[in-house]
Amino acid sequence: MTHTQSREVVIREEEFGRLVADALREYGSWVNAVLDEPELLDVGSVMVGLNQRAHAFETFLDDYGARQNKTFVTLGELTASVRGLSSVKATALHLGNRLPRYQALVDGGPLARDLVETCAFLDRAIAALLHRFQEEASRWGYGKEVADVRSESNPEQRRLLPRNLDEDEEESVDERQHIAEIGMRFLQVLDTSRSLELGFERPRSALAEFVANHATEERCRWYESTVHSIQSMYDTYVLHTSVERDHPWLQSLRGHASVALHLLEMATELVHFYERHENDIRHAGARDAIAAVVPKPDTLHALVNVCLRHAYLYVEGAGATAHQILRTFVRQARVSLSMPHGVTFHARPLALIVQVARHYGTPLEISFDGERSSATSLMGLIMLGGRHPRPKAIDVQGDARALRDLEVLFAWGLGEHGGTPPQGLEYLRIRS
Repeated sequence: MTHTQSREVVIREEEFGRLVADALREYGSWVNAVLDEPELLDVGSVMVGLNQRAHAFETFLDDYGARQNKTFVTLGELTASVRGLSSVKATALHLGNRLPRYQALVDGGPLARDLVETCAFLDRAIAALLHRFQEEASRWGYGKEVADVRSESNPEQRRLLPRNLDEDEEESVDERQHIAEIGMRFLQVLDTSRSLELGFERPRSALAEFVANHATEERCRWYESTVHSIQSMYDTYVLHTSVERDHPWLQSLRGHASVALHLLEMATELVHFYERHENDIRHAGARDAIAAVVPKPDTLHALVNVCLRHAYLYVEGAGATAHQILRTFVRQARVSLSMPHGVTFHARPLALIVQVARHYGTPLEISFDGERSSATSLMGLIMLGGRHPRPKAIDVQGDARALRDLEVLFAWGLGEHGGTPPQGLEYLRIRS
C-alpha cells in the first residue's frame, strides 16, 4: 500500500508568531519611518517602496493562509489595505507631477485641486492604517527599527539609446489601419463613459448605490484595461514615428489617454478596497478595524467624484481628436447595393453585415430606404430590417475596405444560398 504525504501541515499560532516577527522586520521599519516623518507620504518613490514592502509581507501572510485565521486576519487585511492605498497615492503623486504637461488638453485646474483633496484623504487613511498596524503587530515582537527610506527608494536614472529606427520610413497602410483602430476604440470608450453619466459630481448619499449598479470592480477593471490597450497601441504604432511627426495633433489623444489611465488605475484600486471591506471580509473584527480608520464615504467620493469623473472628462476631451483620426486615416466611400434575389433581411444575413462592419472596427452607416442605422449594431439592423425586409434602396457609407467586403457579401447572396464564404470573407462565421 502506497502512502502519500499531505502537502499541508498545520502549525501552531505561537510558532507562526515567531515567523511573523522575522518577516515583518523590513516592512515594519518602513512603517516606522513613514509615521516618524509624515512628509514622506508626499514622496512618490517612498510610496512605491512602501507598497512593495507591504506586498511582500502580504504575500508571506497569504502563503500561510493568515487571512483565514482569526488571530492573524486583521494583520493581513491591514497590510493589504496599506498596499492598495499606497499604490493609489503613488499614482496620484505621479499624475500630479505630470499634469502641468497636459494643462492644454482640458482645464486641468479642477483635477489638480481634486487631486490635492484626494491626496489629503489618502494621507489620513494610510497613516491611520499604519498606526493600527503597529498596534496589531506589537503582539508579535514588532520592532522599532527605522529604515532609511529616502536612500533605499531613490530610483535609478534610465539610460536610453536614441530612437531612430524609423527616421527614413514612410507611413504604411498597416500603420494607418492601426491608428484608425485607436480612434475607433477611443470612441467606444467615450460611448461607454457617456452611458454612465460621469460628467457631474454626485452627492455622497448616492455614491454607494451608483458604485453597486454602475462602477463595480469588474466594470472599472474593464474600463482601465480598455484605455490601457489604447495607450499601448499608440506607443507601439504611433509614438516617435514618422506618422506622429507628420501629424503632431495625435499627441493630444495620447495625453488624454494617459491622464485617464492613471485615474482609472486609482479608481480600480479604490473600488477593490471598498468592495472587499464592504462585502468580502467575513471576519467582523478585521472589517470593523478597517472601517474605523478609513471612512467609506471618503473612499467613494475619491473613487467616483474624482477618479471616474475626471477620467471621463479627459476621455470626452479627446473625442474630437478621435473623430479627426478616422477622417484622416480611414479612406471614406459610399456605395449603393442591390438586394439579392430571393433574400429578405432577417437575423442571419444581418448578422453577417455586422461581422463585416466590426471586422474593421471603424464606423459604418447603412440605410434602408433612407432610414439609417450603424452597421455595427445587430439590434439596430434587426429593427431596421423588420421595417424594411426588402428595401428598394440600400446605401452604405464609411470605411472603403468594409464597403468592398459588403459588395462581395451581397453578390454572394448574403449567405442565404449556402456554400462557403468567397475569397476575402473567410473571417465570417456562418450560422445555420
